[in-house]
Amino acid sequence: MSSNNFIMQDALFLQPPPGKRYVRSFLFSRRIDAPFARVHLIARVILVLCLSIAQLRTIDTLAPDPIGAGLLWVVSALLFLTSGMNMRMARLYVLLTIPALFSLFLTWALFNPVPGKLILIQWPIYSGQLALGLAAWQAIWLAIVVGYFLWTRKFTTGILLATAVALLLPHFVALPEWTFARVPFFHPLTMLISDRGLLVAVTKVIGYSGMVFSTIALVVTGRDAELIGTLRQLRLPQPVIFFLSTVFRALDLALADYETIRQAQIARAINARPKSFFRLLRDLASIAVPLVAMMIRRSSEIGDALLARGYTLGRSSADFYETSPWRLIDWLILAFSLMLLYLAIGPHLNLTTLVQKWF
Repeated sequence: MSSNNFIMQDALFLQPPPGKRYVRSFLFSRRIDAPFARVHLIARVILVLCLSIAQLRTIDTLAPDPIGAGLLWVVSALLFLTSGMNMRMARLYVLLTIPALFSLFLTWALFNPVPGKLILIQWPIYSGQLALGLAAWQAIWLAIVVGYFLWTRKFTTGILLATAVALLLPHFVALPEWTFARVPFFHPLTMLISDRGLLVAVTKVIGYSGMVFSTIALVVTGRDAELIGTLRQLRLPQPVIFFLSTVFRALDLALADYETIRQAQIARAINARPKSFFRLLRDLASIAVPLVAMMIRRSSEIGDALLARGYTLGRSSADFYETSPWRLIDWLILAFSLMLLYLAIGPHLNLTTLVQKWF
């Protein structure tokens, strides 16, 4: 049989079965015909690394570049949209990143004062000394926590409610305090919001959100079989490849077993009544016992399967069908990655400063 026939058989093997649209990746599922998944895994990894390094350069606190960060964010968003993730799952992860990005914005805007031309808010919040004594708000806080616990048998909501009351009440009512001593601790803290501080905060949010999107795109498009085929192309030792392939296979089986146990718990009405946060953690920890038992059984099954097939580390194995060839698009991606790396570690090109000079 000629080599062309072998190539044709491999191409037919790589085609998905009729009706199958999604394939399992590392931790997600993606469409088989995802555009970003057609790029070689090595080129994908280099692209995401260089893109992240370039984004870190644009979010430098001393010289923020929101325009450059925005352009790189567009590239990351394109990678995320072409990764083949299910749209419902993609919207879910976008919504999950919003609280983290909002907290990042507040952290850089409120607790990292950066002087600027325009001061919007300047409010001292800590004098640099700890006051040792008693205050009426402490008794109010304790009374709310204890009362809420006696009423609902829950702590978390009571602590949050008591803290909010203790912070807001002194602004409306003068509460008595008895100070016994003052001890210097740390340095004074002042809430300072300036125009440059907001610029730094916005740039940080743009850069980190872009890195999140590109990382998710890499994880979504990566498959364990594809990674093992890439390691074979890199000529890594066979024991290393066998160890990594076993780890990824065990991880895939553990995720499937976890889903089975979780569905069994739901079928037994584990969510019939609302539970506190600590009760949910205890229910989650209860999955560990059957999951470990199933993992031990799985490891025994994998060992028996290897022995039945006569597998040994010293014997050469067949090539992976998932081994991808290096194509023109991979060279283009590699060239683009090197350009991003040059922009990250070479002369600093601040697009925002250039635009300001022009206008």
